[in-house]
Amino acid sequence: MCRLVGALAGTPFPLRRYLLEDHGLLALSLRGAKAPHRDGVGWAYRDARGRMRLHRWGGGALAGNDGLPGDPSPETTLLIAHARKASPEYRAMRGAIHAHPLVRDGVFLAHNGTVRDTSSLGDGSGTDSQRILDWLAGAWHPRTPDRLVEALRELLGFIHDYTALNLLLTDGSSLYAFCCHTRDPDYYTLHRRGGDGAVVVASEPVDGRAGWEPMPNGTLLAVGPDGEARAYDVGRGGAPGLG
Repeated sequence: MCRLVGALAGTPFPLRRYLLEDHGLLALSLRGAKAPHRDGVGWAYRDARGRMRLHRWGGGALAGNDGLPGDPSPETTLLIAHARKASPEYRAMRGAIHAHPLVRDGVFLAHNGTVRDTSSLGDGSGTDSQRILDWLAGAWHPRTPDRLVEALRELLGFIHDYTALNLLLTDGSSLYAFCCHTRDPDYYTLHRRGGDGAVVVASEPVDGRAGWEPMPNGTLLAVGPDGEARAYDVGRGGAPGLG
């Protein structure tokens, strides 16, 4: 159970816009649905030289209400950020290594939800989110939207016991958001907004602007380097109660 924010824009924007201002990540962590989310926080962003930067902190980093750790002042054109509320199964795993975004083979991932049958993905260790990333990083080749759709459908053929498989993904070039949940849509539905040269996806609207829309369940949103957004119907596999 976590809060997510992702953005891709044609012109640089300050990180603080979606981390600190209005209803950004900090507000979602402390006052968003099912708050507080204090078991880890982090963000990955593309710097001025086009390199991805990753910053993560474990439980305790959001113990107060004084702001986020680290330096939210840089500008970027690509961001995914995450405030974690650990599932009961992983309550002991609250160090920075378990904070999101996670990274494997150039793929950065932030996940909201709990997956209970990751053993079906083969041998591995770590949280459910880490197991999902390990599997996806190996299956998603080439790194194209079409192949990601195929990989997600394959993944949904393996896992069936989950609350949500809501994902923000980036390979450092494009932004992907997958909305997939089996219950509690008021909490798990992702929202998107376009306009002003940017596409923003969040677990809850992160500013007071109009134009936010809920993403349909089972949908992958792919935002290319040119800012063009395309939606794909992935489906929800064998999720219980959804057919």
